[in-house]
Amino acid sequence: MRHVLFSTILGVTLAGGAVVAQAQTPPTSLPPGDAPTQAPGNAQAKGLPPLDKPLKITGITLSGNQRLSTAQLMAAVPFKVGEHVSQARITAGLQDVMKVYAQHNLTGTVKQALDINGESVHVRWNITEAEPAPTTDQPLVVESINFDGNLHVATHALRGASKLQPGQNVTPAAMLADEKAMQALYVKKSIGVTIVPSVTHPHNDNRVKITYHLTERSPD
Repeated sequence: MRHVLFSTILGVTLAGGAVVAQAQTPPTSLPPGDAPTQAPGNAQAKGLPPLDKPLKITGITLSGNQRLSTAQLMAAVPFKVGEHVSQARITAGLQDVMKVYAQHNLTGTVKQALDINGESVHVRWNITEAEPAPTTDQPLVVESINFDGNLHVATHALRGASKLQPGQNVTPAAMLADEKAMQALYVKKSIGVTIVPSVTHPHNDNRVKITYHLTERSPD
């Protein structure tokens, strides 16, 4: 079984303004969470539109991909230039790109930046590909799932959103789904969050410890 790591790092830029989300240190082993991750930022205080407000897509720039063609990746994106979509749906589109990588057992990190100008947005996805992870005859099994950095969403709520449980096999799709579910909790509270998962092997075998590192930005 090949172990797939694809982490997401998201950012939002106001046209003529400063970047309000900085890249986090990427994890060093294994799969991602379902992205989807919403870019941190106080929509009202920073002058950004609400996360659910449709924005006109003026461009989609994808860079850094070498092992998969741009056409192949763009075919998985569920929206086109000229359409009006929310920031949350843009992030979901990024996860569709990540799934193409997962299907090909490829690893790496991806950084999203949204250049917002009024009611329009230019989407930029930069991919850093890594060498394929080594194979193993045994599936990875969850030993524990932990969270740090969560101040505005309780740990028990994050655990409730996570479908992976100790003793279950770890798959890229399962981690992606869990991260997307965690992101949804923050979207409901209108709180921006960056989620960076890391996976460690405390016993040097197929048992893994998953830690989700969260960086929040309060709407207050």
